[in-house]
Amino acid sequence: MKQLRKRTIKLLVLLSTFIVSFILAEALSITISPSTSLSLAQALPTCSAIPRLLQAPDSKTSAPLPPTLSSTSVPGPAPRIDRVGFPKNYQNAFKLIYVVDRPDNKQVRVICGNEIAAAVKPGQLFPYGSVFVMEIYRAKQDPDGNVVKDEKGQYIRETLTAIYVHRKEKGFGADYLENRTGEWEYIGYRPDQTYLPNGAPGKTNACAACHLKLAGQSEDYVFRQE
Repeated sequence: MKQLRKRTIKLLVLLSTFIVSFILAEALSITISPSTSLSLAQALPTCSAIPRLLQAPDSKTSAPLPPTLSSTSVPGPAPRIDRVGFPKNYQNAFKLIYVVDRPDNKQVRVICGNEIAAAVKPGQLFPYGSVFVMEIYRAKQDPDGNVVKDEKGQYIRETLTAIYVHRKEKGFGADYLENRTGEWEYIGYRPDQTYLPNGAPGKTNACAACHLKLAGQSEDYVFRQE
C-alpha cells in the first residue's frame, strides 16, 4: 500500500508539472505571437469613433508638430508616381492614434493608422504595409478670428481641408534623395480625393523633409504620441 501511494504521489507530481509547463508554454506563445500586437491595435477606437481625445496633448511630452506646408516653395525631388494611394474607408478601417491642435495656424490634425501601423509599440520600427493618414481641419473661429474651444479647452473641428497619407513599402523613398526617410512615401489629397497642389506626385519633398528633421530616424520618421 505504501509503495502504491508513493507511486500515485509521483504520478500526480509529474502530471502537475506537465500541466504547469503546458500553461507556461501557451502563455509564452501568446506573448510573442505576432497576432498579439494586432489584437492590441484592435482595441483602439476607429478613426471616426470619437471626436477628440479625452485630454489635450501636453506640449512638453507630445510628439513634435510638423510645420505648415507652403504651396509657394520650390519643390525638391520626389516620387512622380503616386504609389501611396488613397486608403478607401480609412475612417472606419483605421485606428485613431492621436489628435493635436495647431495654434500657429488654427488647425486640428487627426492622425490615424491602419492595423499594421497601430500595432507598433514605442521604439519599434514600422513594418512594410504601414499606412498613416493625417486629416487637417480648420478650427472653428468666432467673427473676430479667435479660435472657439470646447468645454475641455480643445479646438473644435469645423472644415476638413486636406488628407495627407504616407505608406512604408520595400524600396519606397529613394526619389527624395537627401531627404529620404527610410522607405516611406507621401501624398496629399483634398477631401474629394483630388491632389493638393503641394501634395501631388512630384511635390511631396517637403513632407519627407519635415519627417526627416522633426521625427527622425530614431522614430522611424513617424511623429508618435508616446
